[in-house]
Amino acid sequence: MIADALTWWTRQMIELVPSRFLGADPSGAGALLIETDPAGRPWRLLRRGADGEQVRAVLTPGEAAHAPEVLGGALDDLLGEAEGRTVLLRLPQGGLLQREVTVPLAAEGALERVLGYEMDRLTPFAAADVFFTWSVLRRDREAGRLRLLLSVVPKAPLAPLLEWLAERGAGPQAIEAAGLRIPLSQARSTAERRERRLLGLAGGACAVLALLAVLLPFALQSVAASRLAGRMGALAPSVATAQALRGRIAGSSAGSQLLDGERRRLGDTLAVLAAVTDVVPDNSYLTDLTLRDGQLTISGQSPGAAALLTAMSGRAAFSTPAFAAPVTRIEGQNTDLFSIRAGVADSRSAR
Repeated sequence: MIADALTWWTRQMIELVPSRFLGADPSGAGALLIETDPAGRPWRLLRRGADGEQVRAVLTPGEAAHAPEVLGGALDDLLGEAEGRTVLLRLPQGGLLQREVTVPLAAEGALERVLGYEMDRLTPFAAADVFFTWSVLRRDREAGRLRLLLSVVPKAPLAPLLEWLAERGAGPQAIEAAGLRIPLSQARSTAERRERRLLGLAGGACAVLALLAVLLPFALQSVAASRLAGRMGALAPSVATAQALRGRIAGSSAGSQLLDGERRRLGDTLAVLAAVTDVVPDNSYLTDLTLRDGQLTISGQSPGAAALLTAMSGRAAFSTPAFAAPVTRIEGQNTDLFSIRAGVADSRSAR
């Protein structure tokens, strides 16, 4: 399917190329057309112009038998007018023989040679006795077959006319019949070589462009990746150093944040001990100190337990201090046994 599309596209591009680069175009303006009758004799001359075909000479039925003599002068005049002297021979209705044939798909590149070998089997004529052309009707890639329409024109009825035209320097380049154009041997060979060369060049250009379209993104990506890898390699030592510093900073910050959180939740032990030392007078002593879940409990003996509670209430380091048990007076010693419970404030307040 891709090959068919490329062939079609190439043919369309070839049609856009000016004729001066491709040689004379047999169907172009200025061509001289010679129409023949069923007997193979010329009976009408036409000039193909940009605005259509113009009839330049016509034979009557009585003059048909003397066509060469009657049309000779008109033909010479037309040949003198023509710059390119492109001549086409147009056959009457029924002058073209056609049939469908099937050949192997692998023979598509050499159809002229293959059809020439098979001509005596496909038609009643030998390849040397006919002018022929073909058109592709169908490609069956699954079965590997190519279906063609073979068009054949016998040479024998046209031989006298072709010889007469050749003597006058008006040998036709192609035969027109039933809307088809059959190149004659030399013109056919040159045109086919030119077309095949252009098809090969266009196909090669398309293949190169397709290959570039497929490979170029990967090549550009590979070059960009190589450059990026080089830059990353150059930055690798700096990146490793930065990551190490970041890890150390993150570890230090995490540890500090953990300690700060625990201090806020439980209280700073050293700050609490300092605050308790400041608030307990010298004539009092502690027998027990407990700090758990932000709650401080102290027990001991003091001459004035109530004064100690009052002193703790005035400190920001303690919150809602209160006696945890009844105060007991020791007889004969003027000393109170006490147990006080208080909340511990933020360590920064404790300081």
